[in-house]
Amino acid sequence: MNNPRTGALISPFSLGLLAMLFIPAIAGAGNISLEIKAASHELRPGFSTVVWAYDGLVPGTPIVAVPGERMVIEVVNRLDVPTNIHWHGLNVPVEQDGPGVLIAPGGSHTYDFTVEESGTYWYHSHQTPVLEQMDMGLYGALIVKDPADSKYSGDHTIVLDDWLLDANGERLAGTARGGMERLGNVESVNGKTGSAVEPLVLKKGELHKLRFINASTAAVHTLKVTGHEFRVTHTDGHALSKPYISDTITLSPGERIDAEISATDGFGKSFEILSGRPRLGIRIPIAYAAGEVRTVASPFIPPQSRAFAGIFERAPDEVLVLNSGMGSPGSGGTMMSSMMGMMMGGSAAGMGMVWTINGKAYPNTDPISVKVGQTVKLRFKNEDTMGGHPMDHPIHLHGAYFQVVSIDGAAPDREIWKDTINVPAGKFVDIAFVMQYPGEWMLHCHIIDHEDNGMLTVVDAR
Repeated sequence: MNNPRTGALISPFSLGLLAMLFIPAIAGAGNISLEIKAASHELRPGFSTVVWAYDGLVPGTPIVAVPGERMVIEVVNRLDVPTNIHWHGLNVPVEQDGPGVLIAPGGSHTYDFTVEESGTYWYHSHQTPVLEQMDMGLYGALIVKDPADSKYSGDHTIVLDDWLLDANGERLAGTARGGMERLGNVESVNGKTGSAVEPLVLKKGELHKLRFINASTAAVHTLKVTGHEFRVTHTDGHALSKPYISDTITLSPGERIDAEISATDGFGKSFEILSGRPRLGIRIPIAYAAGEVRTVASPFIPPQSRAFAGIFERAPDEVLVLNSGMGSPGSGGTMMSSMMGMMMGGSAAGMGMVWTINGKAYPNTDPISVKVGQTVKLRFKNEDTMGGHPMDHPIHLHGAYFQVVSIDGAAPDREIWKDTINVPAGKFVDIAFVMQYPGEWMLHCHIIDHEDNGMLTVVDAR
């Protein structure tokens, strides 16, 4: 992981009328300290659950920085289990990336790196098994501000999550009936659900920036805005060469989207940003305050192209086939090999669901060897379509961001850079990237059930 210069000031999330802007980062403001501890978290009045959280908050304390800042972050672990932090989307040296760090119970660790590019990032536990710790609430936003961001009327971070709880707020074990992934029955915005979700307050003429982060371990979130449109400007923190307009956005686990929303209506009007599953609790009210301002123009300037020349025509350096099957942990077994084994007299004892790359489950997956500074093209081919449970797989690469070269053979209609890309069932996606730092970097599905149960490999950069 890299070193952000910690002048980054910590600020509250900003969906309310009086907290509409992040506090700007101040160089030299001192080091950041995060305390990981158990706490009681209120999802809505009268409905609380036990969490593991950064500074006792869900999402954890938001961190705000500017490009080129050094971040010195001391993390103290008050839990009775080991943990760590991964800085999702940041390019940092491998020793700062997180998965290789172990913070013992009662221990501490200091991360030290410098942030490079502006954008919407986030941080979360990457201690194996990852599912339990993320599901308990160990995640937070990390925002690297561009100077243009200060020109918006408001800059709002919206972290989406889901929780599997009983009526008393007690955590339910495992997965919902009929499911293979841990999907919740309560969904939240910045740690609140239903009527407790704070409104987005606009004034006619304003232009607001919304930063959406999907912190769910498996849930895909589709959001639709009424009476307005989103102008999408960034994916995974990276500016689009051609922004696009839509009233709907979709985020797979680990993905981020930045969008502008123009306040075109007036006082007393109300609208909403609504989930495709509103009964589970994601409904963001949009309320218009009194007054009007001169129409705020967008400060967003599309970037110059940095696409890899000739990359579309070039053959992939590696093809990674994504699939699932039955097997024992670490076996790398596929559905067919497991069925054949049982037909030959084997036992289903110890067998469970595994997710595979090229027919193998981690730790038996084959590493991908690359050179630092080398342009690498990978193809992810999703063959996970059998067994009545076809699955998309959002693939996340540590240590680099990548150009999306093609989706099922067709080039995107705009230049797109990301660190997490959804690979639809039955289709393939090509990406291209350059590793900046040497080391062994994780490449895995960001549906955490799938990562914990095999769909993970290593990019070995030398």
